[in-house]
Amino acid sequence: MILFWLGVIFILAFVCIIFYQTLKRNNTQFDENADLNFYKSQLSEIEKDVAKGVINSEEAEQVRIEISRRILKNQKSLKFYSQTANSKIIFTLIFGVFVIFLSLGLYSVLGNLGYSDFSQKDRIAAANFLKETRPSQQDALDARASIKNINTPDGEMGELVEKLRSTVEQRPNDLEGLRLLANLEASLSNFEEAAVAQMALVKIKGDNVPTNDLFELAELMVLAVDGYISPEAETIFRQVLSRDSSNGGARYYLGLMFAQLDRPDRSFEIWRNLLEKGPHDAPWITPIREQIMEVAWLAGKNRYELPPKNNVSLVGPTQEDIEASSEMTSEERQDMISGMVEGLANRLESEGGTSEEWARLIRALSVLGEIKRAQKVWLESQKIFSSSPNDLKIINNTATEVGISE
Repeated sequence: MILFWLGVIFILAFVCIIFYQTLKRNNTQFDENADLNFYKSQLSEIEKDVAKGVINSEEAEQVRIEISRRILKNQKSLKFYSQTANSKIIFTLIFGVFVIFLSLGLYSVLGNLGYSDFSQKDRIAAANFLKETRPSQQDALDARASIKNINTPDGEMGELVEKLRSTVEQRPNDLEGLRLLANLEASLSNFEEAAVAQMALVKIKGDNVPTNDLFELAELMVLAVDGYISPEAETIFRQVLSRDSSNGGARYYLGLMFAQLDRPDRSFEIWRNLLEKGPHDAPWITPIREQIMEVAWLAGKNRYELPPKNNVSLVGPTQEDIEASSEMTSEERQDMISGMVEGLANRLESEGGTSEEWARLIRALSVLGEIKRAQKVWLESQKIFSSSPNDLKIINNTATEVGISE
């Protein structure tokens, strides 16, 4: 800390010296002794000229008066240059005080007064300690117990929810009942209850549990504690990655965990790779784009720039369609794109489809400027996937990205 402030003082003094020298650089140099000696020699020459009879006494007196006038003028000039030098020193001191206060103001915003040196090695050690001592899933649940609120809809729907809860309690090994309850509780934002039901389902399936069920369990655990990645959730995400190393959802949450543990460097690398790999309509892309710039800054990647958003490609055009489109007018190309969108919309309406296809339709309609229709499709798809949190997330993220969810 002492070395830091000594360095600051040294740099400030150096800047002030350079500033003062710059002020002096273009001033005319004035040699006081040379001018006075010249005038004194002129006076002595006058006496010699009078003695030799070169000039008379009256002319000599006039010359003496002129030389005296020049001496007085020279003394005034010396006084002026002296005052100018003093003003430069004062201005330099004012500049130095200004720089001091400006630096302290910036440091109070960007720095931390009294904060000791914290090397990268120490930061990594502190992050590892934080990782080892962070709260468990149950500790995190207990911490928010006072604000816990179980949502139950009114009317007939509420009665059905209560009946399902009672049925699952009586038949704890009913896989279909547990899955339905987990999805239903998640749709009601009762994520802790949904995680409990999903945990029971995973335990019953044992070693044969699908990877997707494991991921849903870990995600519900995260949602139940407002986005906190507990050691238990981390273990499940790593189990998912051991089965499927390309699982983008699990990698996203591990990146979020490193951000929470003050390891933005690792978080940045994970999220940057996910952005580069895509696909651009994956559910984790939007939250990464919203957070990665801050993480990049904390990781020291100040020159990082977000990659541009990719335009949505519509399902349907063949290679022949693409080649033919180059010969079309703009109106004909617009008609072709609209036709593909209508084809996708008709197929989803009659045959149904995945959440990714519904999200693609929402995005395509927004690109075409049919905002009201895109909102209608979004509301319809929410009803279709109301029992699937993952599919809802895909659809809602797309709606948020195109600006129709508000």
